[in-house]
Amino acid sequence: MNKKAQQLQAQITKLVRTLAEQTDAAAVSEQMTAWLKTCARIHKYSVMNLWSILNMCPHATHVAGYRAWNKFNRYVKKGEKGIPILAPMLYREDPDDENSPRVLKGFRVVFVFDVSQTNGEPLPEQPTWRSQERRLLLEQSLVKFAQANGITIEREQISNGAQGISKGGKIILDESAGTKVLIHEIAHELLHKRDRSQSSQEREIEAEAVAYVVADHFGLEVQTSANYLALWNAESDEILSSLERIRQTVTEIILYLEKEQITQ
Repeated sequence: MNKKAQQLQAQITKLVRTLAEQTDAAAVSEQMTAWLKTCARIHKYSVMNLWSILNMCPHATHVAGYRAWNKFNRYVKKGEKGIPILAPMLYREDPDDENSPRVLKGFRVVFVFDVSQTNGEPLPEQPTWRSQERRLLLEQSLVKFAQANGITIEREQISNGAQGISKGGKIILDESAGTKVLIHEIAHELLHKRDRSQSSQEREIEAEAVAYVVADHFGLEVQTSANYLALWNAESDEILSSLERIRQTVTEIILYLEKEQITQ
């Protein structure tokens, strides 16, 4: 390994360790703790109900029932129409036995409301995790790199709040997504296109760590990465356990981009 390659490997290792430390710090920050507590108290919905919510209210962010909002000292505005979803009807198998297991007897329609349909005390502010900074020259070279690896890239509005989607040979970027998001999705393609054996969390750790290091190398803002990984419940040891895979992928991307003479 020549001196330049050794320096690059050392730089990557240092940056991944820094990201690991920043992620641990972000996970216990006051803002993150308050946000996660709020998320834990807001009901999780099935895929079918999520589809119904987004179909009726495409801008929905936080959804809860009429009484549930009262627990946050928020109240549904007069005249607001609820979003219909299906709620399971669970009954004890033996009504006379308190220890009898609950069984599903069907579903009923209930109504929920997005936070935008309520007034009251503000919810904790979501930690910043989206990256919107764009570098045209860098992005053009990333597109060339992707094409050289059989990956096509399209930009369109993504309705579910994601900034990018990796579809195995194709990347879709939201119209607002920054250059670092493109790096993140390229990393997914390189690392996870054929190997889906890892958990979603493991895949996100690797892709975001690659994006963090490559973006930092070319002078992009990277502060959002620690919050992104903290929201995935990532811990420093989990990040460091993928160090070698991250290093290999980062090296491949950086060496290509440097041949393209990208400096900014």
